Amino acid sequence: MQILDGKKLSQKILADLKKKVSNSQKEINLDIILVGDDQPSLKYVQLKQETAKKIGIGGEIFHLKQNSTTEEVLSLIKKLNKKEDTTALMVQLPLPKKINTNKVLSAIDPQKDADGLSPFNLGLLFQKENQAIPAATALGIMNLLDEYKINCHGKNVVIIGRSPEVSLPLFALLMAKDATVTICHTQTKNLKDISSRADILISAIGQPNFINKDFIKEGAVLIDVGFATDSQTGQVTGDFSFDQIKDLANYITPVPGGVGPMTITTLLTNTVSIALKNN
Repeated sequence: MQILDGKKLSQKILADLKKKVSNSQKEINLDIILVGDDQPSLKYVQLKQETAKKIGIGGEIFHLKQNSTTEEVLSLIKKLNKKEDTTALMVQLPLPKKINTNKVLSAIDPQKDADGLSPFNLGLLFQKENQAIPAATALGIMNLLDEYKINCHGKNVVIIGRSPEVSLPLFALLMAKDATVTICHTQTKNLKDISSRADILISAIGQPNFINKDFIKEGAVLIDVGFATDSQTGQVTGDFSFDQIKDLANYITPVPGGVGPMTITTLLTNTVSIALKNN
């Protein structure tokens, strides 16, 4: 079994981005909108900003109250869309339940969409248009597969989870690499049977240790997008039961240190690309 080390790859990419930012004559700023008091989201946003600052990217965190309305979030996005100093922006998900996430993501200027989650960019992605800004997590996973020379051509890929933020853009990117892709969800029948035939199995459901050895094909590549705290041990864990499946897999992403660092790095890659393209 080989570990797909997202932390190591992200450090290499960030070093390259730092050079690009330093050589750019344009000030690059990533503004982040955070709504509410979700502690994991708050910590994640702070980590994104800290990482951005290390490579020379500025920007602000706009922290709105938990009881903010959809209209208030839309008003802020509209201002940032027009603000010249805001070269790129993103909205931290998940949003509070009463806020219309689709409306919020649709309001982001596609040319400033650092996280690649606007419907416009998702549509371009499915059309295989080069100007599409890919969703950060999905592209981060693809970059990790490329780094370790894992070929997707003709492979049977199963994605567990159907979120528009991760699974749908990942579906488009994998299809563009000529993979045969199946998306599974809560209503999927025979989930274990389907996943146990996957050459590459990706789980993005956020249920600690849900995926055990019964889901795994021997020699598979396992990508764990889940990130949660185990209620029994208090440890950070992913969707895969690591101890059960580690001897079956050829490659696996650790949690933490796998997909997470790649998501932040790809977000900043998108931010730099946006700035240089619009320079």
